[in-house]
Amino acid sequence: MQVRQATPADQPRIAQDLLVPAYEAAEDREPEYSNLTDQARTDPAIDYWLDDEDRVLFVAEIDDGELVGNVSGAVSPTPPIYDRPPAVYCDGLFVKPEYRREGVATDLLDRLVDWGRERDCAFFSLSVHVDNEGAREFFEEYGMAQQYHSMRMPV
Repeated sequence: MQVRQATPADQPRIAQDLLVPAYEAAEDREPEYSNLTDQARTDPAIDYWLDDEDRVLFVAEIDDGELVGNVSGAVSPTPPIYDRPPAVYCDGLFVKPEYRREGVATDLLDRLVDWGRERDCAFFSLSVHVDNEGAREFFEEYGMAQQYHSMRMPV
């Protein structure tokens, strides 16, 4: 397996094999907040991560060329009131169910963290749904610790 940066040519496979299932899982978990657009259900774009040097999308590809997972992220600048470097933020991680618990997610996160270090980031952060126990356990095993509680309400 290799972890590599996504290219525009990967868009159809990333969209159908990785993004649509990930987006649908998010919508199933919290439909009022993660209600999908028609494009997200059928042909989600990846330009968002490819057209900005402070954003990235990596894919995990096995020997036969199948894409089995992805991670996306961005450099999150530090407000000027703080004397610290920026953070790299993971805005999405997905591994096909049949490839979970095989180290794919760890390899993807490692590559994102390295990408952040290459951009002088000093911290790595992400959000995980409060009900996603498996993900929370995985991120804790990865070495992350909860620092904040994110809260939300409709307005």
